[in-house]
Amino acid sequence: MALTREQYNRIMRIYDERRMRADAGLERRREEAFERFPKLKACSDRIAENAVEETRALLKGDREASRQLRAETERLLEKKKALIRDAGLPADYLEPHYSCPYCRDTGYIGAEKCGCLKKLESETIYLSSGLPAVLKRENFDSFDLSLFDDEEKIRELMPNLVITQRAYMEEIVLPKIQSFLSAFLGDGSGNLLMTGPPGTGKTFLSNCIANEAIDRCRSIVYESAAEMFERFSKDSFQRNDDESLSSRIREIYDCELLIIDDLGTEVPSAFTNSRLFMLLSHRLKTGASTIISSNLRLNQMSQIYGERIVSRLMESYVLIPFYGNDLRLRGGSPHGR
Repeated sequence: MALTREQYNRIMRIYDERRMRADAGLERRREEAFERFPKLKACSDRIAENAVEETRALLKGDREASRQLRAETERLLEKKKALIRDAGLPADYLEPHYSCPYCRDTGYIGAEKCGCLKKLESETIYLSSGLPAVLKRENFDSFDLSLFDDEEKIRELMPNLVITQRAYMEEIVLPKIQSFLSAFLGDGSGNLLMTGPPGTGKTFLSNCIANEAIDRCRSIVYESAAEMFERFSKDSFQRNDDESLSSRIREIYDCELLIIDDLGTEVPSAFTNSRLFMLLSHRLKTGASTIISSNLRLNQMSQIYGERIVSRLMESYVLIPFYGNDLRLRGGSPHGR
């Protein structure tokens, strides 16, 4: 489910508009050239007449007449090229000027998607994902491990695991992230729960995953927990028949990858807990992947959301706890900008 039907239809309308512009531009150039160069018009008209006569000859079974007409057409085409050149016009002046010369603004080369269509799909998915535009730069190539502390040992870990924040990120966190991404891009499986203090890389790494997935044209929805539950509340209690709201909620439930950022920042209530359980259950049942990031630890999540939800997370999600100090307070961020 890379694109919804609505998104695909929107892209196809873009291609329709591109072809219409190419045809309109060609017609303008033809009118101008034929008015200025009558010989060019006469040659073009004769080529068009030959095409009709050749079709008639083929329908009658007159192969010899068809052969002669085709030979004459080839001579006329060479003459037309010479007339265009002598008029000082570009060689492709009387050809459609497509945005993409490879697929001729259809989106397909044979049965295969053209690169321009894949690019449009990726851009469409990104725009509908909800990811802030500034976060598009956050990818694995810009992830800077040198910003993580490599001197002080992480005190929260087991006594026999003596490791710095930088080493922990490099040796434990990143391999788990890459393992999840490989599984998701492979068979679409996997869920992540990232917990720990703010500013330790959770949101950045979520965005890295999202950007990789969008590049592969996977459908992504990014929602802060507070915004997501606000949408659920409006849908349940306001009854305003907002189709855009209903569409967004369907995307939240059914997209290939849902990213819920900052779980725990919403106002907790029985309603939010119920909707969270329904959402997680639905996505687990359908096999859709989910990434949740939270500044809460598991014991805090149990107090807020209850054992039923936390148990479901522990059973079906790969837990990645984050440790260390807020990089922003040290004057940095994971991308080093």
